[in-house]
Amino acid sequence: MSTLWREALLEQNSFNYRQMTTTLPAATATELHLQPCKHQVAGHLFEEGKAGSLVDEKGHFYKPVQNGPRGRREREFYERVRAELRAEKAARLRAAEQTAVSEEHSDDDEQASVSGRSDDDADSQANLPFSVRNAAMLAAVPRFFGVVEIDNVTLLELEDVAKRYRHPSIIDIKLGFRTWYPTADQRYIDKCKAKDASTTQAALGFKICGMQVYRACQRGYWRASKRWCKQLPQDAVNKALIRFANNEAGLRPIDIFGGRNGSIAQLQQLEQWFQRQREFFFYSSSILIVYEGDAESAEQAKVSIKLVDFAHTFPSDGRKDTNFVEGINALIDGLTNVLSLDYHDFMM
Repeated sequence: MSTLWREALLEQNSFNYRQMTTTLPAATATELHLQPCKHQVAGHLFEEGKAGSLVDEKGHFYKPVQNGPRGRREREFYERVRAELRAEKAARLRAAEQTAVSEEHSDDDEQASVSGRSDDDADSQANLPFSVRNAAMLAAVPRFFGVVEIDNVTLLELEDVAKRYRHPSIIDIKLGFRTWYPTADQRYIDKCKAKDASTTQAALGFKICGMQVYRACQRGYWRASKRWCKQLPQDAVNKALIRFANNEAGLRPIDIFGGRNGSIAQLQQLEQWFQRQREFFFYSSSILIVYEGDAESAEQAKVSIKLVDFAHTFPSDGRKDTNFVEGINALIDGLTNVLSLDYHDFMM
């Protein structure tokens, strides 16, 4: 464990370094070698004196669950997704067992069992299996492995999306023209409105919350502070996005944002899901764009996007999430606009 980790835990008093490994479940206590997540670019960070997120050697990311309804909503979102997938898997197993039994009797029975749905049902989005109708979301949301307790602190055990990269360059972009939800109290709504108006959130439909860029020539990272992100003016957003795509090893914005496997194409796939889905409202959620920082080509960059932060996610009760749809389209338009610029004019 690093000195930073010890100091952060002792300062917070919400963790106990000496007792940490003994308070984990016995089956995992010897397997987890937790360290501060050095590639986290937004949210609660250790350097701010808060209990930040952790990672282990297996490629898992441990996010502290916030107190109150925010933490409960995020946990419930991940647990609902897992429950839906488990129920679907169980249903498939039951169907397979029934098919096996029917094979002993007649081919006609087998055909009836396999067909399962009428043509009308097959054409209905709501009647598709959870994993089918939400495939784009499931591809973007980090995998959920469960919940662990460390010294009475609850952490979500998630996929570490930076693990597969040697030098991950990451940007965290919060989407939506508003971050508040209609059922919140007026004080909270007014606070969010003021924050949204003071940043690019309300004007552009998205806000850069944090980023780090691996600079190959210097063999190190340039990292934006929270203050830098909050004070980023609207007319400097293009420059910030171009800066994110410049790793000083030959990559250009087209390599990160454009192309068949670039972030725009991936965002468009996710946007198509948002246009159809009627299950969730995502307020104040973010998109992470990640690529290999020392890459020299688009193929080596291995660009990926992830949908994160679900503390303000609610059931939509059959309604469209227009706020997030508008936000993701605004980001797509913003990245597309960057590709039309001469990036040399914005180099720092």
